[in-house]
Amino acid sequence: MKTLIISLLIIHIATGFTALLVGLIPMFSKKGSQLHNRTGLIYVYCMITVAITALLLCGLQPFKMMRLFLTGIAVFSFYLSMTGWRATKQKKTGPTSFDKGLTFITLMVSVGMIGFGVYLLALNGASFFPILFSFFGVLTLTFAGRDVKQMTQPTEKMHWFFQHFTRMGGSYIATFTAALVTNLARILPDNAPDWAGTLGWIAPSIIGGMLIGRTVRYYKKKFSAVKTPVVA
Repeated sequence: MKTLIISLLIIHIATGFTALLVGLIPMFSKKGSQLHNRTGLIYVYCMITVAITALLLCGLQPFKMMRLFLTGIAVFSFYLSMTGWRATKQKKTGPTSFDKGLTFITLMVSVGMIGFGVYLLALNGASFFPILFSFFGVLTLTFAGRDVKQMTQPTEKMHWFFQHFTRMGGSYIATFTAALVTNLARILPDNAPDWAGTLGWIAPSIIGGMLIGRTVRYYKKKFSAVKTPVVA
């Protein structure tokens, strides 16, 4: 069992580190290019592996609050990367049964995270883990809820394009956050207040979300621009 856990841990760390490196390439490479597509697919495969190994490590090892939470983040990041990748496959067909099943499973996970966060809030007050479980539970619920809404209502023009880069970007933020807080104890001094650790979890999502929102506004403005015909 010990050998299995060590092997899973090595795979988990290696694929997570690879995702952080490879995930930067699609962001800065030409959209739709072979380099963009291939590195993006490698990133998705890494996220699948990270999520699977996280679930196995959580189930095979003694219960720890941080381990449970990091597993939730791995599932959240996997969902974002998968739905971001799948968005490019749904231009004409729309979501498949697989996509719908994945969304509803993630929806249940998000409700579980929120419920556990509320339970911890009632038990321990507004401390580190209650805030994090509630925050990321609501964040996961927001994304899954949007997907449920898209299944029942017509999508906006170029919806797949916006979903692709917002979800892939969100997945990268979640992966970066997990890597950051895993090593936060080595960065912060021993007498650092509790809110410093909480900020390490939340700040990347806020900053990254603002950057993604700015990119969305840029492309919406670009796509909505009407070219004035040249009159001879």
